[in-house]
Amino acid sequence: MASLDRVKVLVLGDSGVGKSSLVHLLCQNQVLGNPSWTVGCSVDVRELYWYMT
Repeated sequence: MASLDRVKVLVLGDSGVGKSSLVHLLCQNQVLGNPSWTVGCSVDVRELYWYMT
């Protein structure tokens, strides 16, 4: 049986460069239609499963 590893990714950068839009695209598989300014932090979760043999 394969073990399941977890990875947490922290996205940092200057304001207005599209960090929240990138994370939303990667987690939801859709473009953020009308992005607004994120104040503080935004959290999004995506679970990926893969098995190594």
